[in-house]
Amino acid sequence: MKTDAITSNIAETFNGYIIQARTKHLIFMLEDIKNNLMQKLVLKRQQMEKSTSILCPRIKQKLEKEKEKAANCDVIPSTDTLFNVNYYPDQLVVDLEARTCSCRKWHMLIIPCCHAIACIFFQNKEAEVFVDQCFRREEYLTAYAGSAPPIDGERYWPTIEYHLDPPPIKIGPGKPRRNRVKDPFENPKKPGHLTRTGMEMTCSVYKVKGHNKRRCPNRDIAVIVEPAPKRPRGRPRHDGQPPNSRALSVIAPSSTVAQATTPTPQYIGHTQPLLQLHLLE
Repeated sequence: MKTDAITSNIAETFNGYIIQARTKHLIFMLEDIKNNLMQKLVLKRQQMEKSTSILCPRIKQKLEKEKEKAANCDVIPSTDTLFNVNYYPDQLVVDLEARTCSCRKWHMLIIPCCHAIACIFFQNKEAEVFVDQCFRREEYLTAYAGSAPPIDGERYWPTIEYHLDPPPIKIGPGKPRRNRVKDPFENPKKPGHLTRTGMEMTCSVYKVKGHNKRRCPNRDIAVIVEPAPKRPRGRPRHDGQPPNSRALSVIAPSSTVAQATTPTPQYIGHTQPLLQLHLLE
């Protein structure tokens, strides 16, 4: 396993690393990814060449944390490579030859745990020697020893004369089809329209399935009930009038408007303002 993080973070990190390049054309996307990786390989190799430790920097940090915990371990030797370690209420068995511990942390991460480090210090040895070879500085430099070769831009690509023809058309045996394949439920009289075969009809009078209004057996004695009047639209008024009374007064015939706006004797001189006020309402 050799890791304590069982997630897909490495894939998500790489997707975020190339998220800008993924929006470009295929050729330019690959060019950007190549340039980023080419630069990343050089930076990683230069950073590790400056390090003087025999382990990688992050592995070195994990090992230092385990060394701090090893101070609280009580080691009881059984043989030169087999020990009993008391760590607070726990009692574990450590085998330096097989590189195992009862906590199984050393076996999973291949980095000595605090119990194993306490036994290593008991033998006056260095804990870095018991770390797996894959976490050494030499292995890291070997992994980043390669490089991506630089290439010229599109302007300096060589021009090659090559006639690119489409693939040959393969004609099958027999007479070619001239009519399209029709749907099995397509109406022969109306091309492109499906028939009503299999559709269950509903009578609009009795709301019964199996027949329609034309073929209803009780259509002669059927009593058609008028639908209930719809509720007028709008908010109800305080004076008890229908909500759409104002709209009706606007679209009423001219004779009705003239009759409704006939001035009374006491308002003979105000006929025109009353008509305008009614139309504005």
